[in-house]
Amino acid sequence: MIKVLPKELTSYDLLKALAIILMVIDHVGHHFYPDEMWFRILGRLCVPIWFFLVGYAKTTELPRRLWIGGLIVTASAIVTGQFLLPLNILFSILVVRFARQTLVRHSLHSPDALRGMYLILLFLTFPTAILFEYGTISMLFVLMGYIVRNKEEVYERVEAQYVKIFIAVSFLSFFFIEGVNLPAVSSVQALVMFFGFVGIGLTLWNFRAVVYVDAAHHMAPSLIKVIQFMGRRTLEIYVVHIVVFRAVCMVLYPDKYGFMAWHFVPSSLIQMFM
Repeated sequence: MIKVLPKELTSYDLLKALAIILMVIDHVGHHFYPDEMWFRILGRLCVPIWFFLVGYAKTTELPRRLWIGGLIVTASAIVTGQFLLPLNILFSILVVRFARQTLVRHSLHSPDALRGMYLILLFLTFPTAILFEYGTISMLFVLMGYIVRNKEEVYERVEAQYVKIFIAVSFLSFFFIEGVNLPAVSSVQALVMFFGFVGIGLTLWNFRAVVYVDAAHHMAPSLIKVIQFMGRRTLEIYVVHIVVFRAVCMVLYPDKYGFMAWHFVPSSLIQMFM
């Protein structure tokens, strides 16, 4: 079934456009300025948004276009001499979509179940991060998305205070894990990342599906179209910009992006277990 989107600007458009901007900043840093951590600090803020939207969505279907996009990005990694594992975020989204209903069923029937699931997902984060980007910690934000959409239903089984603690601790855990993975982060950068996650967390907690019917009276039509393009073509933007960035890097940095000189998994991930 083809989903018919409103002609007007929506809150989904705004949230996804924000995530796209942060994501591109992150990838510019990763590909072209690897020693400049500010790109990565800002870019990390997009990660909870993507997985939150998986939990907030009505559907858990695994569309063919998502598989195709994931395979194209993986193929580009092989051709440009990058790592096969962990699989890119499109496969992470497929994994968490597939697992969402089971995750919800086993997590949200009591405070103890929610606490236990948090510990399990946190414990499995590093081993699963070898297989797909961000590992099981991504599922904490999937649960948050489901909770935000179904607050009244969830509050019948899990008191609000436990839910809020779970969300706060999830963001705090992600903050510390990302801090470990980013080299040479200054105290100022760590502080910016921390408060950035606070802002993203509050934004997601208060997110609602809204259609802004009067947006055309307050914003330029061209700006609305740009935001809608970013918000409604997220998959295409992700795939195309990754492929283009890697192709450019093959020209600029042939020693790091060698043709077909791909590797299986980063040694840094393996060293976490040694």
